Amino acid sequence: MGLRLIYGRAGTGKSEKCYKEISEKIKQNNKILIITPEQFSFTAEKKLMEAIETEAVFNAEVVTFSRMAYRVIQEIGGRTETNLSKCGKAMLIYSILNNCKKDLKFLGKTDENVDMAGTAITEFKKHGISVEQLKQEKEKQSDIYLKNKLNEKKGMFLVGICDNWSMLSEHKM
Repeated sequence: MGLRLIYGRAGTGKSEKCYKEISEKIKQNNKILIITPEQFSFTAEKKLMEAIETEAVFNAEVVTFSRMAYRVIQEIGGRTETNLSKCGKAMLIYSILNNCKKDLKFLGKTDENVDMAGTAITEFKKHGISVEQLKQEKEKQSDIYLKNKLNEKKGMFLVGICDNWSMLSEHKM
C-alpha cells in the first residue's frame, strides 16, 4: 500500500475519483476505512453509499479522526483508565448534590450548581489546589459563610479527584 496524492481545483472530480476507486475495492471484498474530520463524516457516508449504489456495505466504514485515534489506543492498549465525559461528570455531581441536598447550605440549593461545582473542580485541578489546602484554608477562616462554602467545595473536589466509587464512600463531605 502506497501513498498517492490527488490534487486539483474545486469541482475537478477528485472526490468522485476516490469514491469510484473505493467502490471498486469494495467489490473486490477489500476492507476500506475512510478517515475524515468530524464535520464531514455524514457527507462522506452519504457519498460512499451513492458510490457503491447499494443499501448497505459491510467492508467499508467512515471513521472520524478522533474515533480512529480511540480505536488505535484501544487496540494497542495505550490508556488504561477511563475518563468520564463532561456529561458523565455532570450526572455524577448532580447525583451527589441531590443525595446530599439536606446537608449542603449553598451547593444543594439549585440544579444550576452542577455546572459551577464541575467548573470549581476543574479549576482546583488546573491550579494545583489540593484537598488539604482547602481544608487548611477552611480552618483559618472566621467567616462562617466562607467556611461553609469552602467545606462544600472541598467535598466536591474530593468527588472530582476520586478514581472510583469505593473512594467516594471513604470521604465525608
